[in-house]
Amino acid sequence: MIIRILTEGQYRLKGKALSDLDELDDKLLDALEKGDKEEFDASFREVLALIRGQGSRISDDELLESDLILPAPDTTFEEAQELFADYPRELI
Repeated sequence: MIIRILTEGQYRLKGKALSDLDELDDKLLDALEKGDKEEFDASFREVLALIRGQGSRISDDELLESDLILPAPDTTFEEAQELFADYPRELI
């Protein structure tokens, strides 16, 4: 799966990392639904860390279609509530 983090670039994620991402992603969406800013902030940091740590960075000169696009790391809780409104629950 190709994942873009806005303002940062693209990463290739596969295998168990995708299952782990799906679990963390559910925590993030649950936090948004509950209106829990602190839980969202922590979950979003975990999602980004997983992608950066277990994903393979794709060179900026290689242009691939993204399967998933995440907002910029500095996205606020309020912005995320709007951005994630139509976000899919199942990633894989």
